[in-house]
Amino acid sequence: MKKLFFSSLVAVSILTSATFAKDFSLDKAHTSVAFKIKHLQISNVNGNFKDYDATIDFDSANFEFKKLQANIKVASINTENKARDAHLQQDDFFKAKTHPNITFTMSKYEKISNEKGKMYGALNIAGVSKDIILETEIGGVIKTDSGKEKAGFALQGQIKRSDFNFAPDTTSLTLGDEVQINIEAEINEK
Repeated sequence: MKKLFFSSLVAVSILTSATFAKDFSLDKAHTSVAFKIKHLQISNVNGNFKDYDATIDFDSANFEFKKLQANIKVASINTENKARDAHLQQDDFFKAKTHPNITFTMSKYEKISNEKGKMYGALNIAGVSKDIILETEIGGVIKTDSGKEKAGFALQGQIKRSDFNFAPDTTSLTLGDEVQINIEAEINEK
């Protein structure tokens, strides 16, 4: 009897949790997908991607992500230098012809508080997939005039380009191994 009661309780808990999750889309006018990497060990090169999309299920009542899948178009890279952007798409870097997209698929979200959490998932760059953790900061949730919700969040993390076999012929003296990821997003309830 206790097993049946416990199983019923778990099922109700799962259904209740799923009830609060809502589909959201990116507000691209208020979203940026950026990165930073060391150059010649003396300065940083900043860049971003202009073309991206994501599927997001967000439980706004409990401030938790249930699903996040992102797709970034490599051809949209922008480092404010057209020659460098074109070079970054070549086979010694992003291999854009054979791997036109960078993808991220969340596997788990660990809530620390309503404002903070950790997002675990698989990042795929140039055909190499690695598990990463992104520090998550939720800015808040508001209701718009239309009655739909809008939320804001930031994702930050650090990866090593060597983990992705990215630019293996470029030494860390020329291009740092650590890459900082910084994503700022606003999302709209569908």
